[in-house]
Amino acid sequence: MAARVARLAVCLAALGAGAPAVAAVCAYSETGGSLGTASSFAVRDGSVSTSGSFAITCGTGLLSLLSTDSLLRATVTSDNGFLLRNIADTTKTIGYQAGNGSGLTYSSGLLVINASGANILTLLPNRKATVPLQIATLSANVPAGTYRDTLRVAWVYNLCDGLGLISTCLGTVYAGSATRTVTVELQVTNDCLITPGAINFGTAALPAGFGEAASQVALVCTTGMSYTVGLGPGSNPSGGRRQMANGTNRLAYDIFFGAGTTPWGTAAGSRVASTQATAGPAGGIANGTGSHLFPYRARVYPDQPAPVPGTYLDNVVVDVQF
Repeated sequence: MAARVARLAVCLAALGAGAPAVAAVCAYSETGGSLGTASSFAVRDGSVSTSGSFAITCGTGLLSLLSTDSLLRATVTSDNGFLLRNIADTTKTIGYQAGNGSGLTYSSGLLVINASGANILTLLPNRKATVPLQIATLSANVPAGTYRDTLRVAWVYNLCDGLGLISTCLGTVYAGSATRTVTVELQVTNDCLITPGAINFGTAALPAGFGEAASQVALVCTTGMSYTVGLGPGSNPSGGRRQMANGTNRLAYDIFFGAGTTPWGTAAGSRVASTQATAGPAGGIANGTGSHLFPYRARVYPDQPAPVPGTYLDNVVVDVQF
């Protein structure tokens, strides 16, 4: 009888109190967030996007039955309230949306995973749960620069890998919390849309008979961008003059910015600065959404022989440097 009591005491000691178990910790991973490099025009159209994810993995294999106090939560926050801020001038921002790609748009503080009990099994196939990221910028008219925000996901979990009996886990417990980050970044570059004007001198028999022609170059450029505009020498330059061609025949002419008397060219001193432009319609220079207008005059040099009858043409390249 004494021997049986002794054995029973040993068994109770083995099943009874001992050092508390240390919970296992899940692993985390993050991907994506970089929006790369985009022209300010693409940003203005709101057409820049990327994808990524936050993920948590708990061990290897498959979770089995879960205790009733098991939980898995993930909360999304944005440091800037889903705004990309220019790192050099934080007053310049680009709004963006982040969501799961299936109709859910994240907001700061949104509990995107809130699972407990047995329904955690559906969120952890192969022990991995994922918060997908589909990121797309909203339309914004901003200067060039680097724009950045930080997305965070706060994980909280208490999982039982084994047989869960009410609040008791007969297996491995995974419990913990962590906040993980993804940097959302976009590099905005300068760009310009150029609409060159056309020159038509009309018809005349002698060079002196051609009247002065007027037109303009229109540019829409990145807001806040400084640049200069030059005009190339044309396809048939000679003797410092532009020339229109009809076969081997030539008719010399030139182009002058505004009321200037020096030909508008590409060399330093003959280029035209953006500050010399006038505002076009739809907003103008100040906000970068309207055109910048560069008026010019063109005239045929009268001190040349009478041309052979025919149509004379030239092509001039508009050169924008920024």
